Amino acid sequence: MILNHYGIEQKVIKLNLIYIKNNKTKYIQDFENDLIKRMKQLIDINIIPLSHKKKFSSNKEVINHEGELIMKELKDSDLYYCFDKEGEKFDSQNFSKLIFSQNKTIHLIIGGAFGISADVKMQAKKLISFSDMEFSHEIFRIMLLEQIYRAQCIFTNHPYHQN
Repeated sequence: MILNHYGIEQKVIKLNLIYIKNNKTKYIQDFENDLIKRMKQLIDINIIPLSHKKKFSSNKEVINHEGELIMKELKDSDLYYCFDKEGEKFDSQNFSKLIFSQNKTIHLIIGGAFGISADVKMQAKKLISFSDMEFSHEIFRIMLLEQIYRAQCIFTNHPYHQN
């Protein structure tokens, strides 16, 4: 346990980052590993890549199959957030509050190239948007990990985050 910026003992936050796998380039993997290493004092983050080799005749079939893969990783009682451009936008301060206000493992879901199935989105606690723009999966994972690290820095009053 460590003290947060309110002087209250803080337990380690557990996060599972679940995403539909694509090929990772080495420099992206190195950057992800660096961010995860920086967070390990306060955040226990588990990266769960999901993949499939099946061929589908439509994008809808792909989305539904990927939704099934995602749901197999979750229990009905799990708390999870999906990232979707139609979701709610947060600034870094409020994202930090969202992450550090939970007392259970948080699952963060990044869908595949065609998005996230309606079933997965309906059961999510919240849909979160980083932007109206679209990003490659590798870039988005880096952006998300950086925001999680920034959330930790905000929470612990570390100088990385400048107001």
